[in-house]
Amino acid sequence: MIREQPLVSVIIPCYNSAAFVKVAINSIINQSYQNLEIFLIDDASTDDTLSVLRAFADKRIKVLDFKINTKKVGAVNEALKIVNGEFIAFQDSDDYSEPDRIKYQVGEFLKDNQLGVCFTKYKFCGDKNYVAENVSLSNSDLKSEFLHYQYKRKAGHSPTCCPSMMIHKNVISEIGGYHPYFAGKIGEDAHWIYRILKKFKGITVNEVLYNYYVRKGSLMTEAYAGKNVKFNYSLPLLHLIIKKDVEENIDVLNATNALALRDLELQACEMALTDKILDYHNLQLVYENSKSFKIGKKIIGSLMFFKKLFN
Repeated sequence: MIREQPLVSVIIPCYNSAAFVKVAINSIINQSYQNLEIFLIDDASTDDTLSVLRAFADKRIKVLDFKINTKKVGAVNEALKIVNGEFIAFQDSDDYSEPDRIKYQVGEFLKDNQLGVCFTKYKFCGDKNYVAENVSLSNSDLKSEFLHYQYKRKAGHSPTCCPSMMIHKNVISEIGGYHPYFAGKIGEDAHWIYRILKKFKGITVNEVLYNYYVRKGSLMTEAYAGKNVKFNYSLPLLHLIIKKDVEENIDVLNATNALALRDLELQACEMALTDKILDYHNLQLVYENSKSFKIGKKIIGSLMFFKKLFN
């Protein structure tokens, strides 16, 4: 007997997304898989995002309006308390999904009742346009990526697209949602997925079904631009938090381990600073070995010679 389509809850957190969120929402509304409930979250935006969200007339849509900004983590966790779907999918407000994304992911869950989380392959769009290569596809590859999280990526390998994930409802009852520590930091998705993969099986659909939009001003663009001190050490800190848990079975995010967490934060700051110094040093070496630098050095040397000669 063919099973009826199970309900899928889709959560789209938004903050000051008025300029681009329509594309994200329409990509979910127009999925070939139609048995959806769609939670549009306005996380205390200061632009017209809430008006844009409320303008959608689809009966499957539910708008959640937060008056105080929760840095995404709090808002999503609140939404997770009221979802009804057997499966829960996510969509970033500045990205968009291909029409068959939900169908493919649900298909994986229906084939394997041990599956807890499912991702898809993806491509970059916007300021960059290319398909991410060598992403983790199997359960073992995903566990290797997240249970031994490294903030420095191997050349030629792309990270798993966290926003493309779909999870089984059992994940929420056993794992819960985002850890509140990561509100306002980057790495909240990777830490959550780490916790999920400790107990559940994961897989990535070998189809490009998610479009990751790269634009100036986005959270991740700002993070890699190095303009925010907290962002600079967030990924080294995530690496240390996971390493501590895996190797020593110490959860430093537990309130009883506050001193251990502080030590890791200081260590992560040192790691980030060291990386920045090395990057600067390597850039300086590249410049000093460049043809233009050598020509300029010769010209300046000649000018200094003539200056001394005529003085």
